Amino acid sequence: MVPPRRNSSRKGPSVVRRTADEPRGLRHLPPEVEDLAAGRSEYLRRQRQPPSGRIEDPRVAGLIPGVPNHEARRVFDARVSRLRAALAAEDELALGQHLHDAVLLGMWRARNVQGLDAFCEGVIGLRGARAEELVKRAVAARGQAAQQLPEAAVALWMRGEAALLASCDAASIEVRSDGDALQIKLTVPLSQPEQAADALMAVGHNARGLGQALIPERARKPAPPRDR
Repeated sequence: MVPPRRNSSRKGPSVVRRTADEPRGLRHLPPEVEDLAAGRSEYLRRQRQPPSGRIEDPRVAGLIPGVPNHEARRVFDARVSRLRAALAAEDELALGQHLHDAVLLGMWRARNVQGLDAFCEGVIGLRGARAEELVKRAVAARGQAAQQLPEAAVALWMRGEAALLASCDAASIEVRSDGDALQIKLTVPLSQPEQAADALMAVGHNARGLGQALIPERARKPAPPRDR
C-alpha cells in the first residue's frame, strides 16, 4: 500500500516578531527581569521603596516598634507621674501639654492600655471629655496636630527620654515631625556639665540601631549570584 503524499506546498506556522513600538501582549516581564533574562545583568535588581517612617521590628511581644519594652515602661511611668502631679496641682497648661505628648507618642501602648480614653480615665483619673478639651487647647497653643508621630520619631523620642531618665533627670528631649525631616529639641542643664555630657552620650548610644529608619537610602552593592 502506497502511503499518501504530503502536500509539500503547505507551510508551517510562521513566527511574528513585534517591533519595539508595537503594543506588547498580555505576558511580559518587568524591566529588571528582562535585563536578567537577556543577559544584560547578572543579578536581579529590585527598586527600593521610598521610606515610610516604619520600623521593621522582629520582636513578637514588642510594645512600641524600635523601643525596648523596659525603656517604654520607664518613660510611661515617668510621664504618668508628671500627669498625676499636674492634675493634683490643677495645672491645666502642663496637663494639656503632657496629654498632647502622650497622643504624639501613643504612650498608652507601653503598658498595653487600649487608647487615650482608657489611659486618662483608668490610669490618670481624668474624665475623657475634659482630657479632649485640654488636648485641643494644647494643639491650638503648639500648632501641632493631635495624631501619633511616625514610628521612627516615636522610637527616637522614647529611647532618648529613657536614656535621660537614667542619666540626667534635669534634661529633656522632644521630637517633632516636619514633612520628611525630624526636629529634635534637647535641653540639658549647664549647671551640671558632667551630667549634661553623660546625657548627650546616653541619648546617642540609645539612638543607635535606628539608622535604617532615619536614613532612607544607603548605597549598597548588590550581592553577586552564588556559584552552583
